[in-house]
Amino acid sequence: MFIRGKEKEHWEGIARAQAVKSYGNEALAEHKKETYLALIARWVRVENSPRILKTDLFAEAFNREQFLFDLTPAHGVIGMDIAAETVKRARGEAGNRGIDAGKYLCGDVRSLPLRDGSIDLVISDSTLDHFSTEAEIIIALKELGRVLRPGGTLILTIDNKSQLTYPPYFMFRLWMKLRLAPYFIGRTMSRTRLTAVLNEAGIDVIASTAILHYPHPDGLVRWLERRLHTLGRGRLDKTIRRGFAGLEKLEGKRTRYLTGRYLAIKAIKRGRLSPEV
Repeated sequence: MFIRGKEKEHWEGIARAQAVKSYGNEALAEHKKETYLALIARWVRVENSPRILKTDLFAEAFNREQFLFDLTPAHGVIGMDIAAETVKRARGEAGNRGIDAGKYLCGDVRSLPLRDGSIDLVISDSTLDHFSTEAEIIIALKELGRVLRPGGTLILTIDNKSQLTYPPYFMFRLWMKLRLAPYFIGRTMSRTRLTAVLNEAGIDVIASTAILHYPHPDGLVRWLERRLHTLGRGRLDKTIRRGFAGLEKLEGKRTRYLTGRYLAIKAIKRGRLSPEV
């Protein structure tokens, strides 16, 4: 397994910093959680997938955006993150809810410490868009394909570069240089390119959409929510939630890929399931 020391150090630092912060975007967190749960329920029956891998534990460790604890079954899921501090805190949060976190582990999605064909369902939520090159995304996609069983399902979300407010990458570089971004923002792929790479890896995309319909930069949306919450002394919170829910109706429009923050795909690994599945 290869974990690049510099990247691991970065995410460990982010985890330590996050641990002392208070989360101030309850409405957005609730909206993101509900959106992911609805997407997963629409695309797969989780109860029919005994071996599940989730490739990121940041939300489970630090904020209310998490959805893993609300999946059924949540016990026995393999949760993975590159930062040991994040894994530790996610285990603690799971334990507080009576959820078995014995299979939460520290690892790199580009070199998974899992056997070939050992996973029935992979859920990768905005994990692969934190790499600095497309080549690394391709490596990670191939790894996800490797650990999937034939007939297994991949549900993946990644930054949607087709969104109207998605900035050129030099803007991300500038935000990071000025310390305006809370963590490293990486590259992403178009829907066409992602489909082609998965196809080459023996994984067929059978559905796609765009979710979380609010503009870049994310920090501006979060700031606006906090300001409205403070100014309204909490009385505007329901209105804020209705606003996010109203924007999510854009997923049903033909223009969904122009408004959604994340590209979401459902893909199936070629082959047949073994008789016990």
